Amino acid sequence: MKIDVIGSGSAFSKRNNTSSIRIIDCQKNQWLIDCGPTVPRVIWQRNIDVNDIQVIYFTHIHPDHSSGLAALINQWKSFKRTEPLTIFCQAEQQQPLQALVDLAVWPETHVCFDIHWQDITDGFEWKHWQIRTANTQHEMSNKAIRITVDGKTLFYSGDGRPTLASQVLMKGADIAFQECASFAALPDDSSHGDLPDCERLLVDTEVKALGIYHCFDEAIPSLLNALADIPDMFLSRDGLQLDLDNLDLSEKTFNLLSIGQGDKL
Repeated sequence: MKIDVIGSGSAFSKRNNTSSIRIIDCQKNQWLIDCGPTVPRVIWQRNIDVNDIQVIYFTHIHPDHSSGLAALINQWKSFKRTEPLTIFCQAEQQQPLQALVDLAVWPETHVCFDIHWQDITDGFEWKHWQIRTANTQHEMSNKAIRITVDGKTLFYSGDGRPTLASQVLMKGADIAFQECASFAALPDDSSHGDLPDCERLLVDTEVKALGIYHCFDEAIPSLLNALADIPDMFLSRDGLQLDLDNLDLSEKTFNLLSIGQGDKL
């Protein structure tokens, strides 16, 4: 399993793209998780073919996680995508996403490729991928996701403070990405994660590596300083590319490597 970090930033970040990752398995199957306003530009910069991404999974539909869908669909239509697209979302969140698709092709009424809408359930399969989901604590219903494919497991939180269910979902993952907005501890009823809680998660869930993301810009310098002393936890960044079959986290330089641009680990 390969992971391409399209964006790692919070909703209004001035330094990072909105949070999104691309997942690629050994058969070149590809998923995109979330599609905020800056995500389409990154996909175009990567020269990702219009037919490459087969699935978009939306953890939730706050604008920084979903509003790029209109631009992406519009570009795929303009450049003659032919392959069908599957969109996984929560049933009650489909209508606004459908409105973005409609905007992408307006005043026409049809996309030139098939779109298959699928409700997110607690557990399902896609091809040979095993998928499980759980709610986090967020102001809008948010579905964290656990993907197991090719013998490797990824956890991605979307937005929100961990819940008991999302912690169980994270347990023992090869790599986990947890939203961590704040360096300082936030109130227990907050909609966002923080570093003290992520330190606890690293121990309690026994994940092999924990990447924090969706951090407020002003918290990033303090987070980087702290992570230098926390083994197996790193700050995600735009453009980070990880191959879970060749990922060595034994060296304490991992956090330092995560600061640079363009490193492939």
